[in-house]
Amino acid sequence: MPTILVVDDHEEIREALAEILEEEGHEILQAADGLLALEVIASSKPDVVLLDIAMPGMDGLETLRRLKDQPESSSLPVIMVTAQGDRQNMVKAVQLGVRDYVTKPWEPGEVEMCVNWALKAANVAAA
Repeated sequence: MPTILVVDDHEEIREALAEILEEEGHEILQAADGLLALEVIASSKPDVVLLDIAMPGMDGLETLRRLKDQPESSSLPVIMVTAQGDRQNMVKAVQLGVRDYVTKPWEPGEVEMCVNWALKAANVAAA
């Protein structure tokens, strides 16, 4: 069963994403900020990360940069799920190595599709 880490400072967003992805048969881990996300990734080795940009402390772009700078997490697929849909943030995320970019509010089926594509590209078998 693939493991997905959902990183967002809003609990209701984390729970909504968790519910969607659990229905797809994924195991869900959660983190409320970038620092906690890095700890969870180091200890739990998720298959995909869903990452918000606007978070207190370490934002999603800095979290992404740190993930991609570490050999053990550089190939980890990261999907931004954020209300920050402006071109500047999208370009920066792509330059940092993001796998996909979903803007809030997402369309029905959009998150599931992006996660499934990321898992397939990473050759992670579904449940």
